[in-house]
Amino acid sequence: MNNLAYNSQQPEKVGAQVEEKLRKETGAAATSAATVLDDVAKGVFGGRPDLLFTLVFDLSTPRPAQLRASVDRQGVGCHVGVLLYSAQLSKPVKGEAVLEAPKMFGGSKFGGDAETAGKLNAKGDLLKRLGKLVRTEAEIGGLTIKAERLVKVAPTGGGSLVLISTLPRPTSMGMDATLDAKEFFDVLAMMEAAL
Repeated sequence: MNNLAYNSQQPEKVGAQVEEKLRKETGAAATSAATVLDDVAKGVFGGRPDLLFTLVFDLSTPRPAQLRASVDRQGVGCHVGVLLYSAQLSKPVKGEAVLEAPKMFGGSKFGGDAETAGKLNAKGDLLKRLGKLVRTEAEIGGLTIKAERLVKVAPTGGGSLVLISTLPRPTSMGMDATLDAKEFFDVLAMMEAAL
């Protein structure tokens, strides 16, 4: 079981365990991981006091994408926090569209560029899946973590860029957790079809 909470703060050990989970979820033969921020860089550039480092995974299967996983201090160990997925779509968009903040009643819709938002909002099943995928609160290793919601589609180089931020999802009564990588790829395909 790997609930994304670890009794180590060493990037190479934590990175290997997160990479193994990601590989299982995507079925990818290989991913690449690199630590992009550590305590020394944080001291120079500032940042959240609990952020230890960020792991970057370049995914090739089922399509090129990237996952940036923040790893936060938790006592003498650490846990995986915010997950930022990004991918390029071949379909271009005229302008940026962003999913609204969670609502108490009813689902969120995209705002921003009217044409882009209209195409995405027309797919109720897509909005429901995004509502489940993009969590703003989760319990990892006995600690409740929170994050801002981010789902954005923006024009880029003849296509479009998709950014989706979420948190790990506990499974098996908190004994295990998922990065929801498969769900990200499923939602990404739905977004591309909608555009």
